[in-house]
Amino acid sequence: MKRLVVLLLLLAGGLAAAAILVPTNAAVVNGTAISQETLNSDVSAIAGSSEYQCYLNSQTALQGAQQTLPPVTGAGNGQSGQNTSATTEFTATYLDTEVGHQLVYQVAAHRGVSVTSAQLADARVAYENEISSVMTTVAQQTQNPTLTCGSPTGLTGGAVLSTLPASFVDEQVQFFATSTALEEDLSGVGASQADLRTYFDDHRADFDTACWDYAVYQSESAANAALQQAQHTPFSEVLKQAAQGGPGRCLPLPVLASNFSSIKVSDLAVGTVSFPTSVGNGDYLLLQLTSRAPSEYSAVKQYVEQAVQQKGSSKTQAAFTALERHSSITIDPRYGTWVEGVAQVSLPFTPQKSDVPNADANAVSGLASSASSGSASG
Repeated sequence: MKRLVVLLLLLAGGLAAAAILVPTNAAVVNGTAISQETLNSDVSAIAGSSEYQCYLNSQTALQGAQQTLPPVTGAGNGQSGQNTSATTEFTATYLDTEVGHQLVYQVAAHRGVSVTSAQLADARVAYENEISSVMTTVAQQTQNPTLTCGSPTGLTGGAVLSTLPASFVDEQVQFFATSTALEEDLSGVGASQADLRTYFDDHRADFDTACWDYAVYQSESAANAALQQAQHTPFSEVLKQAAQGGPGRCLPLPVLASNFSSIKVSDLAVGTVSFPTSVGNGDYLLLQLTSRAPSEYSAVKQYVEQAVQQKGSSKTQAAFTALERHSSITIDPRYGTWVEGVAQVSLPFTPQKSDVPNADANAVSGLASSASSGSASG
């Protein structure tokens, strides 16, 4: 699911600063201030967690970006005894993230959307699960330590969040909960548990639990031949001749559909074998549902929430974009300037290389944007 949360932490460009605490605001968004202290605290939290930096880079990679996030730390001395200061490039990126978060809070307030303690507890679990999913997926694709932090199987969300200050994690969970509640509200379904249960009752078949058999063949022609054989031979016998095959786990349909996105699983009748589907490396998959049964709401609650959030995601993005384009936003000049027409932070002037130690850390790569068609919780 492409989440708004994942839309707001984006690529930027520039060098060192955010480490000097002064009694002014880093930004003001429609009259609401983002303090220097808040920005410094958040950037310092990220700078102190290589695991969270790996997560942010992994998330960026999965969105198809051709580059990782800007380096967090650069030349110079930081505040309160820190040995390094944050680069302007990353600081502008993260300030832009916090501007985006504030805009989401303002959209939610305008619609009267707030979150309960139960929603915060659910959001904490969902946030951990999302991090785990990102890290596991990336570990399966690459062993680039910038993305995996050296873990061969992928860091868990709990392990990543344990490296951060509790106050920073609480901020992320609050935003995660608010953005998902806003998506549920704008979906037309509503964000309360009663609303979600009503949606489930009206769409029970979408959340059935299905059991399945599968077979993988090393060519499309072999898969087509097996499909023809399955017309008069039990599929359980056919798949014994496959390169890989057997019974799969029984899963809720939304999970099965996400695992086999090229097959419209919800439309596949029990006992019917799917058409051959490419799974990469020249291999082709055949899938057969062996059973399908109603699920209990408690077992699929998270998938009901995700379905409702998906229904509201485009409207949420539209509401966010509309407010962003008509907002009054000012940025402390040390971080850059706000470009109203494109809703972006333009980075400050970069000093001459001869004026700055470790000048390569200060290269400006472009603009930091607070909105994009892609989304990470940050």
